[in-house]
Amino acid sequence: RNLHFMPTLSALNVFICIYICSNHPPRPVPVPRNNNSSIISAVDMGISDEEWERLQKALDWPIPDEEITHLIQSTSPVHSTFSIVGLKESYKVGENISVIITARDHNKNLKRYGGDFFKAKLFSTELKASVYGEVVDHCNGTYSVALLLPWEGQAQVNVRLEHSSEVVQILKKYRESSFPRTHFNGYFEGSGPKNTRIREVVECNLKWGADGSWRKGDCCCEHKDIRTGTVWQCERPKNLSCDKLVRHSGGRLENPLNLLEQQLFSK
Repeated sequence: RNLHFMPTLSALNVFICIYICSNHPPRPVPVPRNNNSSIISAVDMGISDEEWERLQKALDWPIPDEEITHLIQSTSPVHSTFSIVGLKESYKVGENISVIITARDHNKNLKRYGGDFFKAKLFSTELKASVYGEVVDHCNGTYSVALLLPWEGQAQVNVRLEHSSEVVQILKKYRESSFPRTHFNGYFEGSGPKNTRIREVVECNLKWGADGSWRKGDCCCEHKDIRTGTVWQCERPKNLSCDKLVRHSGGRLENPLNLLEQQLFSK
């Protein structure tokens, strides 16, 4: 029996895992649409109220019980541990083993809240086989996993911290914000005085945000993609009208993370 703890962090796939918390969160509140006058409901999604509530619970993540101001307060993959409950010399195929994960910060202190994104699997390098378990968050810094034993022979347990609870909150914050991470250029061309051609390059971006807009006022031109229905906003050119847009291209990238957030994302 070999037990491994992988002290690695991944920046991908955090929101495709269904997350289950043993505590029952409050009844979910419908999510606002881009239109302030309406909300997204189970009817809009074409599902039942029970399925909608189940999805909302699955997406609910515990949050830190205090503001995180230093990296050492976040979950440490080095100091977090796990153990197999009631470990025996041998098991029968089809049985389950129970694993308890205990999260600690970089000062080796026990975490008091949940929200860490752990993955736990049973695997065999000889058979090239593996099976993942369902991680249950007890919302107090401990997690339990049930792992099925589906084959004969030896097996190893691997627990991996994909994201600390602090990083999960950062991802959630920017996912729900209207921060324009990628900026695009819009190219306008038209006729000028004395049969000259005028070309202007301005900044463009998708029209998005909690209130359904990227910028308000008369600052921008709006253009709708007839194939996808996506609405673009471009800064209004100084000398050309909005209908003179001919194309757009990728521009600069902007990192929304502050220094502490960058540290929390580091491996």
